[in-house]
Amino acid sequence: MKRILAKRAMGMALAAVMMLSPLSVFGVQTAYAATQYEMKTEKTMTRGVTYEKSSRMTDAGVQNIHVMKVDLTESTLEIREVESKGEYGLKETVTKLLKDNGAVAGVNADFFGVSGSYSAPFGPVVQEGEVISAGTTLNKTEGQYAAFFVDEDGNPFFDYFTMTAKFGNEKKMLELSGMNKFASLVFPAYLDRAAMGDTSSLDKRFEKLVKFVVEDDEITYISQEGETVEVPEDGYVIVMSADYRKNAAPMFEIEDEVVLDVVSSVNLDEVETAFGGGGKLLVDGKIVEANSKVVGGRQPRTAFGISKDGNTAIFMVVDGRGDSIGATHWELGLLMQEYGAYEAMHLDGGGSSTMAAKTAEDGAMTVQNDVSEGSERKVINAVGIFQNAKQGKIKEIKIQPDVTRVLAGRTINFTVYGLDEYHNRIEIPVDQVDMKAIGMEGSWNGYTFTPKNTGRFTVTATYNGMGAYYIGAVSSKVVRMKPVNDSIRLKVGETANIAMTVYDADGFMHWASTTSNYTVGNPEIGTMKSNVFTAKKEGSTNIKCEKDGAVGYITVTVGDGEAAKKPEAAPVKDSMNQTVTRKNDGAYYFNVAGKIAYTGEEEIEEKVYNDARSKVKSYVDANAEVAIYGGLNDIQSAKKLDSLSWTGKYRFLNRGGVSLAMVTAANGGITATDASQWQKFTADIENAGNDTIVLVMDQTPGDFRSSAETNYFRAVLNKYVEQGKNVFVISCFNQGYWVSVKDGVRYINLPNLWKADGTVNENYTMLRFRVKDGSVSYEAVNIK
Repeated sequence: MKRILAKRAMGMALAAVMMLSPLSVFGVQTAYAATQYEMKTEKTMTRGVTYEKSSRMTDAGVQNIHVMKVDLTESTLEIREVESKGEYGLKETVTKLLKDNGAVAGVNADFFGVSGSYSAPFGPVVQEGEVISAGTTLNKTEGQYAAFFVDEDGNPFFDYFTMTAKFGNEKKMLELSGMNKFASLVFPAYLDRAAMGDTSSLDKRFEKLVKFVVEDDEITYISQEGETVEVPEDGYVIVMSADYRKNAAPMFEIEDEVVLDVVSSVNLDEVETAFGGGGKLLVDGKIVEANSKVVGGRQPRTAFGISKDGNTAIFMVVDGRGDSIGATHWELGLLMQEYGAYEAMHLDGGGSSTMAAKTAEDGAMTVQNDVSEGSERKVINAVGIFQNAKQGKIKEIKIQPDVTRVLAGRTINFTVYGLDEYHNRIEIPVDQVDMKAIGMEGSWNGYTFTPKNTGRFTVTATYNGMGAYYIGAVSSKVVRMKPVNDSIRLKVGETANIAMTVYDADGFMHWASTTSNYTVGNPEIGTMKSNVFTAKKEGSTNIKCEKDGAVGYITVTVGDGEAAKKPEAAPVKDSMNQTVTRKNDGAYYFNVAGKIAYTGEEEIEEKVYNDARSKVKSYVDANAEVAIYGGLNDIQSAKKLDSLSWTGKYRFLNRGGVSLAMVTAANGGITATDASQWQKFTADIENAGNDTIVLVMDQTPGDFRSSAETNYFRAVLNKYVEQGKNVFVISCFNQGYWVSVKDGVRYINLPNLWKADGTVNENYTMLRFRVKDGSVSYEAVNIK
């Protein structure tokens, strides 16, 4: 960690009175979110700084954890508090604070007053040996707001900092609210050039301020109310309201000899770095009880800690109040322990919790976590991580596309850049790089590639003997059109841009606003040019949208009249939905049916009940090696046939290159029903290593009570799709049969055999599957 020992004098003597913080009571906590499954991504931000996102499914819900670890033994790295470069005390977003100060990464820092555009951090601030600010209001009776310090010898420590500051002459001593902290100015405050060169910004924020200018322990000037004064180079200014001057400090005059008496629990003159936070989290490696200022329950949290050897700093943000559940004080302590912290404290949390970084991939400062308010809150300060190494020679190269999947004929723009030993990004001119596409026909124009056919392919980049590669995919043709707006209403002369999304055969979405074909049903109403409609005459018409044979419609109404009726688009058949006939061809065949048993309250004639079940059984058990009964049933398959029947509990079958798991979500989701299933089905799928995955469920994922769990479930499945696997989710639920293909996953619902009134469901459908060499086809068979 970089050390700069030179200091600015504050124009005062800091008498350090060492105060031992009382050791917090070590509490016993039993309730915490137990992890069932984890998805993890890791990045190197710069040499010595790593970022990790751990997305965990716990028995309490999704918990997203963001961690940056900093190697403090790296001589080119530095950690310090940062504030607004524009105006002292101005609140800014974390990304702006970090970017403007030249940091590569960081998190929000101290607590502050939320109201208004200006505030002050609660705790002490020391930057590169210079005392920036310190307050006198904290930790008067108990340790509530901790602070982090690094002394001149590089020793890190945490303490509940306290300070008193008094200013006076022989007639009276005044209690000061702080040094360079200006939240309300109810009481006088100390100001020096570590904060600002003159008082103009304070005069804009507060009316009728009076200032005592002090040099060489003497008041050299007393301002008029609201008058801006310059802060002396080797002195300071005492700032107060006009009312305070009149009522509490009229005895001070120019040429008075004055004294500034500051007493603190930590000698800031011997501190290199300091910033404030909330309550302590870890002491000597153990979680301490939360103090009265730590908000209870699961919340968005930010924490900072140091390893036992003092060589690693750990920054952590846990997302909350959204898809992620947040963390309790105790859970945050457990997480900080997990990542190696021995001493730690809270930083400001809730809507302030933000982690941002400038990665080599992004090239710009971007937020890494999901902030709880939807957009960044403006905060008073941040803790920045700085890389002070100069740019060196390229040691490795990286290749990066602007999209991960395209349609044939659409371009992919690549970027190739270098990284030096410190992970600094270095742009490489295109004429110095050899680009090739393997397994795909197409054309190159610099870094831009236009593929001609479909499928997976590899792009390689070579520069000065160094190489990088990227595996991409070109989707098959469009099968479904979906305009962003199904209907548009305009006035004559107005225009509207048509925003069009299309879906390929595997359910991946693509933008095709300018590459789709548009035909206006009644050209008198308006005209199309590219994807822009211009209204010419009042009335209503439909725009026919086409691409690769897929058709969709948009209704456009000009004026206040009634909208035209929109034609129905033709239904889309899944490309894998084909006729399946069992043959001795080395393929693996299995059948899947939904719920067969009747669980309603109506009475069904025994013969009708038995005949319907027998008919289903004859279909499901025929022409297959495995019969899968995916819903509650009360029949048994022949012993010669391999089968798997629904029991309401987790089950797994590994056969013929297919991983088939039965997962129950009867209580509104997997976690609410049996959270351990997350660990079970992911482990079984991983261990089996099959190319085809089938999950049979009693609830469609879109109906989980928690949308966060739905999104997490889909993210887990998308991981398998990215590995090139075929993924099916078959829900056995309700009365209808349907298929939905989304992001490479086929979601299919198989209806119940019986309606609620005890009659046979004419929509009852089973599936026949054929699997061979990783290729899958299925047929939907209606059993009437």
